[in-house]
Amino acid sequence: MKHKYFFLFLITIFGFQQASSQACPDNSFIIPSTPEEVLFVFDLPGPPCASRPSAIVIDGSAYTLGNCDTFSSKYQLASGSGVIDPNSYSVTYGSSTCDYTNGILGIDDIFYINNKTIQLSPNPIKNASVLNINFALNMSAKINVYSLDGKLVLRDQLNNSKFKDINISSLSNGIYLLRLETDNSSITKKFIIQN
Repeated sequence: MKHKYFFLFLITIFGFQQASSQACPDNSFIIPSTPEEVLFVFDLPGPPCASRPSAIVIDGSAYTLGNCDTFSSKYQLASGSGVIDPNSYSVTYGSSTCDYTNGILGIDDIFYINNKTIQLSPNPIKNASVLNINFALNMSAKINVYSLDGKLVLRDQLNNSKFKDINISSLSNGIYLLRLETDNSSITKKFIIQN
């Protein structure tokens, strides 16, 4: 009987240690801004924001959690001089040490991140005439809205911004596809109007 309790005790302790450790995010990018920011992106939905570290350390510099959503976390430089080499750096992320290479943000990376983090709100749209589009990073793109039968019903432009409000008052109730297009890629998301 003692062996069973001891075995259960070991499982409980091991399980607790596993649950309290932080898994490294899949991707990390350095955003050269003032103050410097570090963006972590998860390929699959990440842990709840409350479970992510409130602060991280890179090259002796401290960063604090700013924005957080299902697929990303953005940390801002709080003290220190920032990342020494964005091509190769280690991050103290909770109880884990995470190593990253090629952390310089490129055009394809921006599109990848924005595709993961795009938010349309409200969705569905009820008693509103504006659709809000939000991203993690600034981008420029053509905005086209299509009805389900493929007709282009609205055009707009996103110019080096991470948010855009679209006036949809001319559209009737229904399901629409919002398509953002750059020279290299596109993102398509569905939204519903129920006014």
